[in-house]
Amino acid sequence: MNVFLQLVKITSSSVEPSVDEKKKSKAFGTVMGILIVLLIFIPVSVFVGFLVYALTNGLVSMAELGAADGTGGGASGSVDTGLLIMLHIIAIFSLVFGFNVIMSVFYFSSDLEYLLPLPISPMKIVGAKLTATMLSENVMECILIFSALTGFLIGYAPYAGVSIIGILSAIIGVITFPVVPISYCAIICMVVMYFSKFLKNKDRVSKITAFSTIVILLVLVLCLNLTNGFDTDLFVEQLFNNNVPLINVLDKIFFNVPLLTSAVSGSVVSLLIYILANAACIGIVLLLASKLYFKAVISLNGGQGGTGKASASAADYEKKIKESSHLVTYLKKEFLILFRTPAYLSNCVGINLIWPIFIYLFIVIQKQNDLLGGYIEKLQNGDSSAVLNLSLLVFGISVILTSLNCLASSAITREGRHFEVMKYMPVDLMTQINSKALVSIIISGAGLVVYIVTAFIIFGISANLTVYCVMLSILSVIFTTYLGIYIDTINPKLVWEDEVNALRGNYHVFYNMGLEIIITAAACVLMRLLFKMNFLPVALLQSLLLIVAALMSVWFYSLCKEKGVKNLENIEM
Repeated sequence: MNVFLQLVKITSSSVEPSVDEKKKSKAFGTVMGILIVLLIFIPVSVFVGFLVYALTNGLVSMAELGAADGTGGGASGSVDTGLLIMLHIIAIFSLVFGFNVIMSVFYFSSDLEYLLPLPISPMKIVGAKLTATMLSENVMECILIFSALTGFLIGYAPYAGVSIIGILSAIIGVITFPVVPISYCAIICMVVMYFSKFLKNKDRVSKITAFSTIVILLVLVLCLNLTNGFDTDLFVEQLFNNNVPLINVLDKIFFNVPLLTSAVSGSVVSLLIYILANAACIGIVLLLASKLYFKAVISLNGGQGGTGKASASAADYEKKIKESSHLVTYLKKEFLILFRTPAYLSNCVGINLIWPIFIYLFIVIQKQNDLLGGYIEKLQNGDSSAVLNLSLLVFGISVILTSLNCLASSAITREGRHFEVMKYMPVDLMTQINSKALVSIIISGAGLVVYIVTAFIIFGISANLTVYCVMLSILSVIFTTYLGIYIDTINPKLVWEDEVNALRGNYHVFYNMGLEIIITAAACVLMRLLFKMNFLPVALLQSLLLIVAALMSVWFYSLCKEKGVKNLENIEM
C-alpha cells in the first residue's frame, strides 16, 4: 500500500503546478481562486442543481396528477429521469475528454523511464496512474455531481422523503462516479496500444483521439434524430414515461448511472450492485494491465526513434527561406504550432467547431416549436428592449466563448521550456504578444462572425443590427484576448511534460473566465438599469456598449505592453 500511495503521489505531481510555480504570485492565485469559486463553480453548480430539481419536481407533479385522475401509475420510474440526464451528460464528457488524458498519463509521461526498470508490477503502476487521473479530473466533476444529486434529493424529498441509504449513496456517488467512464477509456486505450502496430508516437495518437472525440459528438447529435423534427410535447411525454430512446441506450453503456439514481432513491440492492460494478471495472482494468501494459509501453518507448524522413540539406532550407516582417513570421509560427500539435488543435482550435452543433440544435428546435417566435418578431420590428437584449447577448457570448478556447490564456504557457528562446529571440516581446493575440482574434473572431451572420440571416435580423453585432463581437474578442494574455504573463505554467498537461494544469483559463464574467455581468446590469430608468435611448446604449468594448481593448493592450512585457522579462527558468 505504501508503494501504491508513493506512486500516486509521483504520478500526480506530473499534472500539477510545480512548487516554484505555486510560490509565485501567491496572493494573485488566492484572489483569483476565490473569484473562480464565486463566479464559476458556485453559479454552474447552482444551475445544475436547480435544473435537476426543476425536472424532478415537475415529473413528480405530473406523476401525482396522473395518479389522481387515474391516467398514471404514480411517480415511480419517472422522477429520476432528470438526474439520469444530467449524470449521463457528465459521463459522456468524462469519456470524451478522458482518452487524451489516459493516453498522456499511461503511455507518454516522463516518469515511465524511471518506473519501468523498478521491480513494480504493472497493476500497481496502472492503478496509481488511474487514481491520479481520477483525482486530477474530479474537482469540477465532483461539484457538478454533488449539485445534481442535491437537486434530485430536494425535489424528491417532498414526494418520498430522503433515506439514510439515499444520502449515503449520494456521498459514494460523488466520490466514485468517474470510475466507469475513466475505466472505459483505460480499457480501450490499453487494448488499442497493445494490438496496434502504427501508434508509435504521441502526435499520431492525439490526432486519432481528437478525431474520435468529434465522431462521438456527431454520433450523439445524430442519435437525437432531429432531422425528423423535435416535438417538445413528445419529449416531455417520453421523459414522464422514462422512455427516451437516447437515454435508454446510454443506460446500457453507462450502467452505473441508473444504478446510482436508484440507490439515491433508497434502494439498498442498487447501492450494493453499484459498488460491485465499480470494483469490477477497476478489476478489469488492472487485469488487462497485468497482461497488456508493459509490452505496449516497452514497444512504444523502444520505437520512438527517427521519423523516417530524410534530413533536408542546407541548400533546400535556403530555397525555402523568405524574408518577411517579424510579426508575420511569428504569426505563421504560432499557427503552425497550434495546427500541428494535436492537443492544441483539439482543445484550442477544435472547440470552436462544437458551437455550430448547438446552433443547429437550437435552430431545428426553434423551427419545430417556435420557441422564440414572439421575441424574433420583436427584433424584426425593432423593439427597443429586444434589440438591447440581443446586443448584450452577443457581447456576453463573444466574451465567454473567446475565454473558453484558452487560446489567449495559455499563450505564454504553450512556450513551456522554450520560453527562454522567446526572451532572447531578436524580436521584441510586444511583437510576439501581438502575434499570439492575432492568432486568438483571427480564430475566435472568424468563428463568431460566421455564427452571428448565419444565425441572423436565418432569423431575418436587419442588416444594420447584424453589422453592429459583428463589430461588438470583434471588439469583445480583442479585449478578452489581451486580458487573457496579460493574466498568463503573471505566472505562466512553463514546466509541463506534454501539451495536454500544459492546458489542463493551467488555471489561468479559469482566472480569465472569472474576470470576464465580472466584466460581462457588470456591463449587462448597467445597460439594463440605464434602459429601465429611461436615462438613455437604446441607440445610445448600444453605442456606449461599443465604446466600452473599444476602451477595454485599448486598456488591456496597454496593460500587456507595459506590465505584461515586464512580467515576461522578470521570469527566470
